[in-house]
Amino acid sequence: MRSTSGSTGDPMNELLALAVEAHGGSRRWEEKSWFSATASITGAIWELKGKPGLLADVVLEGETRDQRLKITPFPWPGRYATWEPYRQTIETSEGLLVAQRRDPATSFTNLTRQSTWDDLQVVYFAGEANWNYFVAPFIFTRPDFTVEEAESWREDGEMWRRLVITYPDAIVSHTRQQTCCFDDHGLIRRLDYTVDALGGSAAVDYPSEYRAFDGIMVPTRRRVYTHDRDGTLARDSPTLAIDLGGAAFF
Repeated sequence: MRSTSGSTGDPMNELLALAVEAHGGSRRWEEKSWFSATASITGAIWELKGKPGLLADVVLEGETRDQRLKITPFPWPGRYATWEPYRQTIETSEGLLVAQRRDPATSFTNLTRQSTWDDLQVVYFAGEANWNYFVAPFIFTRPDFTVEEAESWREDGEMWRRLVITYPDAIVSHTRQQTCCFDDHGLIRRLDYTVDALGGSAAVDYPSEYRAFDGIMVPTRRRVYTHDRDGTLARDSPTLAIDLGGAAFF
């Protein structure tokens, strides 16, 4: 590890500062409180969990400061789902409560990668994942996050700088420690993490095809792969595939 930051009053890690600027800059981000995006969220995970096609054509709306996200339609037209770390709902378009779950993370206890999910577990996984994707790397500058620069990573003929990110208990994420790879411009090119909701399965996430929306750089294509038994990435079938048609920040 080459450098560390995280406690209140520390200067921002130099690589993190580069990444924040590349994704739109802290000043512009501070002006944003809400995001919206049209998305297709597919991949092998939904077949595995017995929920294919639920998220193939949805609108995501979320807050940039607090962990709140809405998915419309879900699970079918005329209904939508909301996600927060401690409460989820499914409601009609008129706001009538259809279902809810409090302390939803506990519903994954003792499940394995092969276990099927119910609709609210789909909402939890999709809500937690996509909220964190939209607020990175800006959220890493919070004083309760710890970032440490690790040795660089070579892939596809490029050398990417890496940050090991430790999330605080206050933020729900795939897992507490993740590694981000950044290209020379400061854009996130690869994330390595395990997924607690999938029994600790290791995943490699490739964001790409960046576009600027209201001054914020967003990857419009994301492919997540798991490892085969021999340790190689199972690139033939992405576990998760996210494609954005558009996005906006307010």
